[in-house]
Amino acid sequence: MITHSHFASEFDVAVVEYAAETPDRMFSADGAGSRAVLVAVEPWGEPTWTASFAGSDPGRRALTGLFGTPSPTGLCVVERGTAFLGDVVEPEGFEVVATPGPVVAAEELVVGAKLLLVTPWAITAVGASGVQWTTPRIAVDGLRVDEASDGWLRGVADPGDDEPRDFAIDLSTGRVTGGAAIV
Repeated sequence: MITHSHFASEFDVAVVEYAAETPDRMFSADGAGSRAVLVAVEPWGEPTWTASFAGSDPGRRALTGLFGTPSPTGLCVVERGTAFLGDVVEPEGFEVVATPGPVVAAEELVVGAKLLLVTPWAITAVGASGVQWTTPRIAVDGLRVDEASDGWLRGVADPGDDEPRDFAIDLSTGRVTGGAAIV
């Protein structure tokens, strides 16, 4: 489940399949059950620590993975669609990222320095200092991210629908052009 990161990082992280001891920290989202992913984090030059991350039941296909962020000490743990974000040097500060739905994909944009957390309806951008923006709902049921260039992210809202709609997102502000009209 370890996800390769294209961002520069100053730590190592791995999923722990079995732990003989209780983790150093436990993080859980509202509505989380007993299932959690356990990770071991080794910040370079700092003490190693372990933590469990428990997401709520997404009720649909959702992502689980470990992702670097544009910050060299930033880590995003996604467990069953719930994203947790923090700095590995200050592990007590990890928090749940408020996304409008379960995270189903994550895209790393090295140019533009953003980790994109994609839900079926919206996109949240994480930069070096944390969450930068979240789009309004731009799809009825599904997004496809196609490309990022010239400061814009382009894709298709509801790609499996009879009437898919192109959208573009300004990567600096999160402003959306196109997509589905949700009222």
